[in-house]
Amino acid sequence: MTTYFAPSTLSEAVAYIHEIQTAKIIAGGTDLLVKRYEELDSMTGFMDISHLAELKNIKTGEEVQIGAMVTHGEIAGHPWLLQHVPLLCQGAAAVGGPQIRNRGTLGGNLANASPAADLAPPLIVLGAVAELAGPQHPVPLEEFFSGPGKTIMQPNQIITGVKFTKPAANQGWAYLKLGKRKAMAIATASVAVLVAVEDGQLTDLRICLGSVAPVPSRAKKTEELLRGQRLDSLELAAAQAQLQAEISPIDDIRGSAEYRRQAAGPLFRRALLQAIKNAGVEPDA
Repeated sequence: MTTYFAPSTLSEAVAYIHEIQTAKIIAGGTDLLVKRYEELDSMTGFMDISHLAELKNIKTGEEVQIGAMVTHGEIAGHPWLLQHVPLLCQGAAAVGGPQIRNRGTLGGNLANASPAADLAPPLIVLGAVAELAGPQHPVPLEEFFSGPGKTIMQPNQIITGVKFTKPAANQGWAYLKLGKRKAMAIATASVAVLVAVEDGQLTDLRICLGSVAPVPSRAKKTEELLRGQRLDSLELAAAQAQLQAEISPIDDIRGSAEYRRQAAGPLFRRALLQAIKNAGVEPDA
């Protein structure tokens, strides 16, 4: 028999999942109910966290906190986030269509651990930390994913949200996604870039790619190559080649490994130049 439990507080949810670790946590249901549709009758139980008001908050300021039950639509349309963290809003706006964005949640998008998750690359370059309820401290999001559909979370843990520092005034951003169509598509490749620009120099940057490795991944060697370069003499060809060497794409129904590798280079180049422009500097293409 399948059981259903809807806790009214986070402490109730933690106690329940500690006792019944086989229960599947359901938030918006846009991933779980699709992926496990044929298994629904055989599942031992569900814990519905959609009523937990504690997980529906967005706290703004120098440190930003977003609860796990905040929907993609709420992130994409949040006035303060649109002004101060538009990178994340762009990622949220790229998720599915309006119905999915209004139902699917930040926590579900991360816990589902798809290499193509639209929120993961923006959050990783923002330096986000995943907050967990249960026996573990917060973990940097770039360490949160362990493989396709897998995370470091234990069966008795719940993701409660993320937190990160508000981007500085000299930082620029971009998130680009390549898919079979311009909307309602899972990414064939995606890239988020966050740069810091000062006195005509690329003083810092973070690059994270999706759909080109088993997990959303930083391109740290490419970052090292570009960090400190003058904007009027960026080694773009070398950076593009380095990025293509860093990724490990696969063949699937959305594209071959070779297509992904070839597409990721120009996609990254466009994102980097857009990020520099969004930092208030017109880059030399």
